[in-house]
Amino acid sequence: MLKKLLPFLIILASIAIAVMLRAGRPDAEQNEPQQLSIVVDAMTVTVQDAYISVSSQGTVAPRTQTNLVSEVAGRVVEVSPSFVAGGFFNEGDVLIKLDDQNYRAAVSRAQASVASAQSLLEQEKGQADVAQREWDRMTAQEQSRIRAKELYLRKPQLQEAVARLESAKADLDQAVADLNKTTIVAPYDGMVSSKNTDIGQYVTTGASIAETFAVDYAEVRLPIPETKISFLDLPAHTENLKAADNMENAPEVDLVSNIGNQEFHWSGKLTRTEGVLDTRTRVLFSVVQIKDPYNLYPDDPTNQNNEPLLIGTYVNATIRGRLLEDVIVLPRYTLQANNVIWTADAEGRLRPKTVEVLTINGDDVYISSGLQNGDRVILTRLENPLNGSPVQINEIEGVVQTVQTIQ
Repeated sequence: MLKKLLPFLIILASIAIAVMLRAGRPDAEQNEPQQLSIVVDAMTVTVQDAYISVSSQGTVAPRTQTNLVSEVAGRVVEVSPSFVAGGFFNEGDVLIKLDDQNYRAAVSRAQASVASAQSLLEQEKGQADVAQREWDRMTAQEQSRIRAKELYLRKPQLQEAVARLESAKADLDQAVADLNKTTIVAPYDGMVSSKNTDIGQYVTTGASIAETFAVDYAEVRLPIPETKISFLDLPAHTENLKAADNMENAPEVDLVSNIGNQEFHWSGKLTRTEGVLDTRTRVLFSVVQIKDPYNLYPDDPTNQNNEPLLIGTYVNATIRGRLLEDVIVLPRYTLQANNVIWTADAEGRLRPKTVEVLTINGDDVYISSGLQNGDRVILTRLENPLNGSPVQINEIEGVVQTVQTIQ
């Protein structure tokens, strides 16, 4: 009987000992959990007036480009030293000369024809005067016998002589013009981009001589998104016609290009738009003009560029837009989903604020409402931030574009 009850007695004794030990144990100390604060960068925002800028890109092209062709045929007998690819020339400079011997001979023949026609005209005038005096001496009966009065008075012959003289003069003018065309002169200050002929070569009428372009202005064709048009003071369509004469009030454009390891800047003016939205890309193309791109006139006070801007250079453009009043400009990365901006209150705790975004431009976001002067915006990107979480503020002055992420 004792052997059967022994296991149950052992179990009961163990339970009793456990109860006694638990009853004698002191109560566990309970502490409230502590929230650890993290260090974040923040900036104090200020409502201000700010200019918006629109970014674009394009390739520098000449404003005026010409394909020089020969209007007469002939052998090239003289070439200007500047008539080479990359050579600069001034308006009126002689670029090439053609053999003009045949054209000088044509001028001499035309001058002889004019002299001959003049002589015939004088003879006809004399004969017409004689015929008129004879007609005046005739009686009415004698005059009535002459059926072709105009022919008798030699009026048709006189008209024919006048016409021959006019034709001879026209031939002389054409011969002189062809002679002058044997000398090809520069139509403007420019540069030779490519040439298709050289000394000793025979060129035909209409043959291409060279490709040239003017160096007074260069242009960059920039696409402007439809959503950004309202932020720019673009020239009106009526102003496009006089854009070249009225660049003073045109929007300023900063052009940037990296050449080698250096960054170069040029200043331009947005002078006109093409006036038509591209139906596929929904952009409006505008044209920026750069004065004296090759810096040939450094003493010109209106020239603000110091480095040559070569035709064909790819540039990034920043167009200065309109003045936006009462806005707050923040780094774009501070804007979270659903237009939420995280801020820190006076007690150093995270607080979300829903803002109204006026526009996003590049790395900046323009906020029209939702924030006030003195609000501290968190610049550090937080993973899964919680409303009310404590933070330690590292005050940053100005706008910081570097993103720091804390998980």
